[in-house]
Amino acid sequence: MELTYADVVDLADQLANRHRYAELDSVYGVPRGGVPVAVMVANKLQLPLVDVPRAGTLVVDDLVDSGATLARHPDHVRDALLRKPHSPEQLAPDAKEVTGWVTFPWEHDSAPTDAVVRLLQHIGEDPTRDGLLDTPKRVVKAWTELTDGYGQDARDHLSVSFDVTADQMIVVPGIDFVSICEHHMLLFTGTATVGYIPDGRVLGLSKLARVVDVYARRLQVQERLTEQIANVINEAANPLGVGVRITARHSCMGLRGVRKPNAEMVTTALLGKFRNDPLVRAEFLDVATS
Repeated sequence: MELTYADVVDLADQLANRHRYAELDSVYGVPRGGVPVAVMVANKLQLPLVDVPRAGTLVVDDLVDSGATLARHPDHVRDALLRKPHSPEQLAPDAKEVTGWVTFPWEHDSAPTDAVVRLLQHIGEDPTRDGLLDTPKRVVKAWTELTDGYGQDARDHLSVSFDVTADQMIVVPGIDFVSICEHHMLLFTGTATVGYIPDGRVLGLSKLARVVDVYARRLQVQERLTEQIANVINEAANPLGVGVRITARHSCMGLRGVRKPNAEMVTTALLGKFRNDPLVRAEFLDVATS
């Protein structure tokens, strides 16, 4: 979504109108995107701009995503032009809701690569030296590939099934995957074992591996990844049971913090007969751990 200045002026007018009758005496813009918004809102409300928020200050931003910047001002009236669906509800609840990447007029010359440049500068590197000149582009390209699961719906891979007479357990072990820990944005890698008991129709063999990749190629925690794989298979195929077991090693634990690179995490998600029938559960776990 690429906004024009006319779009921003209209959104700023809406923001100002929401606070027209509030007891405010100034406007403060959260650096950096909130500054041009504050200028527009202050002009509309005929209030002065301040460098530091005070008791009667309206604190504004351009976009609420995680909410981290506005959350720094809990004692003030806060608002923004736009908000994401996942943004904290108490922050700018009346702002226009948008999804996807948003570009403001003052960002037209910026790109995701700028964030990589800033990170290189933060760690003390020189982004202009020969070895790093193309690094920002390569990093953005790599991250686009590593997170391409956001652009896919796992149910699409499960929409085709086959009318095969089968009522015994089907298990696909050893599905390798690479995912990204959402806490430190470091990789975790492992293998998934996926099994199910069909109820009249079977799924394509490769589709189970594709479902693992769809959810793995997002910012994740292993527990949620395991549950998502099991739940989508259960919803799409309506089998008699589903089992998913994941074993993975996490860079956030191996490269930093306690630095235990050989430690593994094991998670399971068991539904239907895999959860309720001890013999079925034992058979699946025996295959998954062999």
